[in-house]
Amino acid sequence: MGVLQDPSFGNAGVEMAMALDVAIPVVDPYGSVFRLLRSVELPFSLFRVEDTSEIEADAPFAILSSYGKADAAVVEELSDRIPTVVYAVQVRANEPAPLMRAMAYVSDRMPVGLIRDVITAAVERASKP
Repeated sequence: MGVLQDPSFGNAGVEMAMALDVAIPVVDPYGSVFRLLRSVELPFSLFRVEDTSEIEADAPFAILSSYGKADAAVVEELSDRIPTVVYAVQVRANEPAPLMRAMAYVSDRMPVGLIRDVITAAVERASKP
């Protein structure tokens, strides 16, 4: 489950992030999701923080790690502040993706190319006025 890329989005958001050299925060207290994201080869920079409170108010976007079942309250709090994608690891196959306020949901069970497409589309959508 995730956000499918809409061709009308274009690459404006990704180009903007790359042109401005904006780094996207990854909330990941353990570092595993951050390491997985580096292998996805996203077209923009990432940096790791351990807690949502470390994300600046003007951050354009965030990726929130979830180990096991996502904490809906944490997702909601962060998503209310900035556009957010949840990256879940160690989720059982029979557990449905949580329906929360996140722009998108990806998991370590998805192909790398799909993870990249979902996150890139979400960043592009978030950068639209």
